[in-house]
Amino acid sequence: MNVTRSAAHVMVLLLLATTACAALSPSEVQTPTTPMTAMAVRQPSPPSTTSQTAIPGEIQPTVAPTVISSQPTVTSTATDGVYVINQRATSTHSTLKTFNLVLYRATLTGDHLILRVGFHNAGEKRFYLAALRTGDLRLVDASGNEYQPITFSANLNHINPSNNGFLPGQANVGDVTFPAPTGPAPYELRFPLYHPIAFQLDQPAPPAVLSVPEGTYPINIELYSPIKVLAPIHLRLDSIMVTQQELIVQLAFVNTLRKGYNLGKVLEWSDARLLDAEFAAYEPIGVSDSLAENIAPPKGWLPGQAHVGQITFPRPERMEELRFIFPEYAAATLYFNETGLANATITSAAGGAPPPTATPTTEQLALHELEKLLERQAKALLTDDLTAYLATFAEALHQEQQTIFERSRKMPLSDYQLSISPTTVLILSDLERGRPLDVTIFIRYRLRGIPKDNPFEHMVKATFEQQNGEWIISAYKLEQPPPFWWSSDVLVQETPHFLIITRPDAGNTLNDVAQECEQAYRDIQAAGLEVETRLVAYLTTTQEDFRAQTGMGSRTLGAAWSQYEIANEQLQSIGRAFYINGEAFKDQSDDGGPDGRLATIRHELVHLALAHETRPFTPIWLVEGAAMYYAGQLVPDFRHRLVTDGKLNSLNLEQLTGADSLGAYDLFGQLVGYEYIFSGETVRYLLDTYGADAFWEFYRSFSHVPIERVIDQIPLFSVGFGSQFGNLSRETTQEALLNIYGLTIADLDAAVKLRLREQ
Repeated sequence: MNVTRSAAHVMVLLLLATTACAALSPSEVQTPTTPMTAMAVRQPSPPSTTSQTAIPGEIQPTVAPTVISSQPTVTSTATDGVYVINQRATSTHSTLKTFNLVLYRATLTGDHLILRVGFHNAGEKRFYLAALRTGDLRLVDASGNEYQPITFSANLNHINPSNNGFLPGQANVGDVTFPAPTGPAPYELRFPLYHPIAFQLDQPAPPAVLSVPEGTYPINIELYSPIKVLAPIHLRLDSIMVTQQELIVQLAFVNTLRKGYNLGKVLEWSDARLLDAEFAAYEPIGVSDSLAENIAPPKGWLPGQAHVGQITFPRPERMEELRFIFPEYAAATLYFNETGLANATITSAAGGAPPPTATPTTEQLALHELEKLLERQAKALLTDDLTAYLATFAEALHQEQQTIFERSRKMPLSDYQLSISPTTVLILSDLERGRPLDVTIFIRYRLRGIPKDNPFEHMVKATFEQQNGEWIISAYKLEQPPPFWWSSDVLVQETPHFLIITRPDAGNTLNDVAQECEQAYRDIQAAGLEVETRLVAYLTTTQEDFRAQTGMGSRTLGAAWSQYEIANEQLQSIGRAFYINGEAFKDQSDDGGPDGRLATIRHELVHLALAHETRPFTPIWLVEGAAMYYAGQLVPDFRHRLVTDGKLNSLNLEQLTGADSLGAYDLFGQLVGYEYIFSGETVRYLLDTYGADAFWEFYRSFSHVPIERVIDQIPLFSVGFGSQFGNLSRETTQEALLNIYGLTIADLDAAVKLRLREQ
């Protein structure tokens, strides 16, 4: 979608330069010069956060006209120097009511009077002025002598600062040189269609302008756009760096939606402007690579993604007040003093009240109502308010939901949140006709004592209907895996390092598993791995329960579980836990062997210990091989069987590197066990041959892959990681092996097989 600048945003005035004030009707004649407040040379103190002063450049109430006497006024003779004026004139023509003439200060030097003037667009719309010229300015003294400009700044050759005219709040500022008046003060600065500005040279300017120290100053505000297509993307200003020659604004364009978003190439970094205390505009002189092509990431924004960069401007001389402007967004007005940045507020581009936010659509309003319903439901569950909880469901669901509610009270929940899936799109016709809405909901919760960076997330597909003007949930369907307490009753046992959640029929097995978990924890620590201080373990008691929770069959003894999400420009693992298939060990005692329950728990703990370094594209043979090695499951008998059963020729690291899981290419389940052994032996070879330091550098290298490279492998509007990472896994594995070991995947495959055959 492209943002087009509407013609309504540009005011164009075509007037003849010879038009005189006398030609206007009496109703158009207004009172003349208006005093200005808080101009640059005044060096005002910045406003406090609780009391905002008048913003420089706002249109002030008109005052009584200044009349120059027909008789010369006797005044003291001004000496050479700089004098503060700070007055602005409004126009006598209604079309120019927001376009002001500003007189900042006057410099008397020898035979010349140099006036610092500005043509200021004080309105909130882009403005273009045609026909009037800077050369039409006139200076008149109290004796009636009139003086024409001798010279003026090059930028004032044209009143408009660019071919596009004035941005809101922008002024074209420069110096106009007149002959020194021979007659007495007061003087008048006159311009066609404008009230005269009367002034005297009686207020010397301070000896120096404000000097802002160099340094980086935090801003931490978010600017929004009233334009519909830009409304989801906030412009976050993080900080501003002041150097001797430059101002560097650190910023980010942030997707506030919970779904992907793309704009196309709509706005560019070069559209940014910085206005100084005289409202003069500065264009950017540099930009970071991230924003050089577009304000959007190359493939659009992921949910919640911040596209970070920086824009560099020349350092303005007048820094008492600066305004950062980006088209179609609210502006940020920054107030500086002698110690640095004192305050930052959100304003309009002209310094007034911020623009309104975009008007929400019917769909957005409906989504907001559904979100409020989910907020009430989540709050009711956390506060044990059964009545409020059931009120969010249709009556037909009350009995079932009451059971779920009561089970949840046995869970050590520290937080519980419900949200609508970021891919949700509501159909306007369904809303208008009152049809039921099918929406995917995210259930996100935290468990007491578990690290805060390890929330758990599930999905449920709910049907929303309106009854008596209120939304309720009339039906739902669980996605896999469901929250553990939704499918059956729960029993929770805590140990020094584990929160073990199981079923009430676990019996003595629960105590045995609790002891084995603590023993496995000590074993993994002794192996040199760092394990989180508190972990979650699920013990299922039936094969059906294990399959419902993990999607895996009876041959699976245990499973480590984690999900990935992008947050703060990083790939992070959440939902870290492991499952033990209780029924698989029901009729056998644990002999301490590599297939026993204790070894299985150690295996899954290795996965959790490495979860922060593991990525969805870390080769599966490396992930499972590390677990086999550090869990102590690589016994000599396994190696012997791998060779004598003739399976080495059927195994290939290249193929395993592109697989999502071991057994992915084993349709009949005849090789998956050998794949685990071969993976473990590959890790053992790397550790024995090259040492632990090189191995951990290799393992962690996958967590250092730039997030942009990962995002390139994710479909733009996907949620989670349904896409295959096989190509990225093969690429990064080959790169890391060559960089750290000087090996290709094929070299490593051949070396491991040779070693196994020689043993």
